[in-house]
Amino acid sequence: MIAAVLRLKLPWCCRVGRAAVVIGVLATAGVAFAHDVDGKLGIGFEESLTAVGVRQVIPVTDAQANKQTFAQPDIRASGLAGRAWFGNVGVEGIFGFLAHIPRGKDAPPNEFASFLSLGATYNVVRGPQVNLGIGVRALAAIARTNVGTVATDLRFGIAFEIPVRIEYFFNQTFAIAGAFGPTLAVNTARPNPLTGSSQSFDIAIARGDFGGGLGFTYYLR
Repeated sequence: MIAAVLRLKLPWCCRVGRAAVVIGVLATAGVAFAHDVDGKLGIGFEESLTAVGVRQVIPVTDAQANKQTFAQPDIRASGLAGRAWFGNVGVEGIFGFLAHIPRGKDAPPNEFASFLSLGATYNVVRGPQVNLGIGVRALAAIARTNVGTVATDLRFGIAFEIPVRIEYFFNQTFAIAGAFGPTLAVNTARPNPLTGSSQSFDIAIARGDFGGGLGFTYYLR
């Protein structure tokens, strides 16, 4: 149809109108074949940008031992993800939990760590199979570990992200996604379970790598 319109022998005064018709057809086709996620509800796996960052921390020099060590998080912020779309706005939650349960007569107390992430994404661009969105996330974590055989007090930590997220749809029910973007972790006097750092702000402008910030979603409807 577009080719037929282009071949029309119209006076020069109508060429603007012809161009408008072509642009209108292309725009309509783009909308018709854009991947619509409105009303979709899905579950899957998601790795946060904060989880990517724990592989990218700068080593800290231990002067007494004359060696370099890395701040270790209690839990990597990746896990079970739920996602729901309302038009071009998606809301998400990511949850993770782990526990260490020693056994034996004189076993130390149990250790555990857990986190919850809540966020929203807005689809800026929708294509036939790929949607590009930008969003915000807030993460909170809690953990308790042992020093020797003595349990420490509970520790809490928070972090924030602005993920730029690309979601690729294989079909109407299954999609994979990757993300990058700025992050901020707020580390208080006690080590943040999300980062392992303390008494600092951890800031990254565009955190992410080819093996991180990934996820998948199976859409139930």
